[in-house]
Amino acid sequence: MRGSQPVRRWVQTVVRHGSRKVLWTQETANLGNFLYDWMQAFRQQELGHDVVCLRTPATEPWVPIFGPRAERLLVARDRVRLTDQREKGLYNEFGLSFDEEDVYAFAEGFLEPTGVLSADRVPSAQRLTDTDVLVNVRRGDYVTNEVNRRNYAFDLDEYLRVALRESRRTGGEISRIHVVSDDIGWCQQHLVWMAADGVRLTFEDQGLSPATHLALLSHAPRLVLANSTFSYWGGYLSEWRHRRPAQVVAPWFHIRNEADGTAWQLDPRWTVVRDIPSGWALPAADAPTDDVERRA
Repeated sequence: MRGSQPVRRWVQTVVRHGSRKVLWTQETANLGNFLYDWMQAFRQQELGHDVVCLRTPATEPWVPIFGPRAERLLVARDRVRLTDQREKGLYNEFGLSFDEEDVYAFAEGFLEPTGVLSADRVPSAQRLTDTDVLVNVRRGDYVTNEVNRRNYAFDLDEYLRVALRESRRTGGEISRIHVVSDDIGWCQQHLVWMAADGVRLTFEDQGLSPATHLALLSHAPRLVLANSTFSYWGGYLSEWRHRRPAQVVAPWFHIRNEADGTAWQLDPRWTVVRDIPSGWALPAADAPTDDVERRA
């Protein structure tokens, strides 16, 4: 009906003045994205404000993993009150939406007590030392979804060569490179070149869960990240645990259709790869393997 939208907006403006605010998590937001919402709600609750996040189909598999603490941060859609304020945002710009102190508080007050980041989750063979580097490779729907591929893909070999050089510059020689990915089969086929100059190359090929992958990243003292929010969270948590931000190496590039490509989520204290030979150009497509999982 003509005019119904302005009336609906007017009614919402009048009615939604309750004391509780619901951060309206996007239904497509997976772990790396909705953790920003959760961190925002956690911070607001710690300040005494009545703020929760919307439960979505994507958050549901994670609620049992994070346990009762997650329950306190969330509200189901059918439990949203007519009077609740509703706020849509991403809360993911470093230095504007959050900073390292917010990450530390969220890690210590929420993530660590859930046990998700426990060292016990990390298999002994995948526990890394100061001379080891964990390389996180994101493929998933960056490969299988053509729109995402055109937005996020770049020449991975070029980036990794520069990133590993930067890791050596800031952290010294590398004895082992350990690859964690949502498409480990592809990595085993295409990234064997990293086993050079006496470097031992290993892969997380045990089929561990994304939650365990997060624990792996959080315990790694040296990281090379992908342009993915899951990867960024690995960087935040590694820096929180080890307090060595220069040992987190990340690409300057995040996405083609926003902010001229700049990754606004990066901690400026990290070592940022600002350019690669092809200038972050879109590479030719390649076929995904069968073991691609969703995570962020």
